[in-house]
Amino acid sequence: MLDILRSKSRSVLTYVLFGIIIIVFIISFGPGSQGCKTEGLSQASYAVEVDGTVVSPAEFEQAYAQLFRTYQTRVGPTFTRELADQLGLRNVAVNQLVDRVLVVREARRRGLAVSDDEVNQAIWAVPAFQSEGRFDLELYRRTVRAAYGSEDRFEQQLREDLLFSRMTALLRESAQVSPEEVKAAWTSEHDQVNLAFVRFPLSAAKKQVRVTPAEEKAFLAGNAARVAAFYKENASRYEKAKRVQARHILVRVPEGAPQAQDEAARKKVEALAERVKKGEDFAAVAREASEDPGTKDKGGELGFFGAGVMAKPFEEAAFALKKGELSPPVRTRFGWHLIEVEAVEEPRTVPLAEVQGDIARELLETEAAKKLALGKAREALAQVKAGKKLADLFPAAEGGKKGAAKTFGAEPLSAQETGLFGQSGGTVPRLGDLPALAAAAFARSAGQALPEVYETAAGPVVAQVKERTRPDPAKYAEQSDEVASQLRSARELQLETAWLKALREAAKVKVNDALLRSAPSSS
Repeated sequence: MLDILRSKSRSVLTYVLFGIIIIVFIISFGPGSQGCKTEGLSQASYAVEVDGTVVSPAEFEQAYAQLFRTYQTRVGPTFTRELADQLGLRNVAVNQLVDRVLVVREARRRGLAVSDDEVNQAIWAVPAFQSEGRFDLELYRRTVRAAYGSEDRFEQQLREDLLFSRMTALLRESAQVSPEEVKAAWTSEHDQVNLAFVRFPLSAAKKQVRVTPAEEKAFLAGNAARVAAFYKENASRYEKAKRVQARHILVRVPEGAPQAQDEAARKKVEALAERVKKGEDFAAVAREASEDPGTKDKGGELGFFGAGVMAKPFEEAAFALKKGELSPPVRTRFGWHLIEVEAVEEPRTVPLAEVQGDIARELLETEAAKKLALGKAREALAQVKAGKKLADLFPAAEGGKKGAAKTFGAEPLSAQETGLFGQSGGTVPRLGDLPALAAAAFARSAGQALPEVYETAAGPVVAQVKERTRPDPAKYAEQSDEVASQLRSARELQLETAWLKALREAAKVKVNDALLRSAPSSS
């Protein structure tokens, strides 16, 4: 596929981005720019190494700074360095730098080049280098020397950037879409359906099911293998992590409080600890002295909790205690705590014998719920096939008032709509991946019921076509060019993405993780 690239190396598409690229690199990527200045960062030997080609820390700083400013321009001043870190902006900058090295190298391997004349033409066309509409050589020299130190250094950088743009532009040019693909995409876009549907939730049906101990026992006796299989398939449900049951006393002190205030709160907690150690009931002391309104009246009772629930320092202190032990003062962002552990549940795997009755009951309840929900769904489908509308059979609650809509297992049950959607591989809005339902919907006209009840993980569904739009062949000629352009853009992006991925996978890339974690600033 890429063999055609060399023959197209003079494509005018490669010049479209020239002016923008030059300005961006002068202002943001030049060695003299005010990019990301981080103490110690520039002293590192490399930021990224790609098959032996070194990308310097300064290049990384500049790339990150430009990305940061681009995002900040789009989002506004609320785009902070913390948000940039959450979005992984440093990794994005690294990937762009790696792509640049790989693409430029591949372009040269394919025989692509940028001539001196092309570099000159690009420079002369940049408004930033012009005075009164004409190229100003002295202005160019001053600007470039301030940013890059010399014209040669800037022009070498520019040559590589233009080569990168030429290579990717030519790659995108090789993307093709057939007339058949355009027609299929246009048809799908204009062939749409909107369904009214009602789902009969299994969760609601389960509320109406009652399994007796005798039924549970009989099921277990005849379905031991099925119960064991369920236990194995859902093994994670029976892995119990460590939990502790604890009480606490809190003396509030804000983060960043003066040292004297913080120290006073800690000493107060120490004094309360001494009272408990001398025999006072922890719960009674908590009711008297704790400043946590949520637990004070309950004697500081927190109940059982596992990892990830409490603030990290609190969790670590509580999990380090044995039953009946008292913690030293523990500082969190809320203040100083005193913790007493009342019980400890060590991690364990619950054996099958301990839960087989629960599993048998759950399987019975699920079967009965499915049968109940399916029965109700079939009744509704029969009425729709007889000429009723789902929206009339299952009206929405009037004015949002509870009780106006029908209920199923005490849950409101009203008709909903998918909204207009096209043929997209069997995916139905608000219902999920249901190819059979989608195929039936597109085979029917407005007002018609879909022929059967369709089962989903959440419960069976009955549906009726509310709206049906079909493509008008007379409009294809005037709309096909736009559809083809959209398809081609998507194909170009897919092609470029796959090609870059292949280049990366074939390359040996070494990233200086320690350097990248040093968090360059944005100004």
